[in-house]
Amino acid sequence: MTSDRDQEIRNLAYFLWEKAGRPAGHEHDFWAAAARQIEGDQRKDDGTHENRFVAR
Repeated sequence: MTSDRDQEIRNLAYFLWEKAGRPAGHEHDFWAAAARQIEGDQRKDDGTHENRFVAR
């Protein structure tokens, strides 16, 4: 399962890197952004990190 997630992160990181114009030396930044996005999506799917309170 981890390798599937890693591949998903790799694909998204590559997409984000290309979209940003392929800047050299920022590979870790794009990997981290992709990981945050994918892991955030997975948390939403399992419902463990839903917002329970609404600011008024």
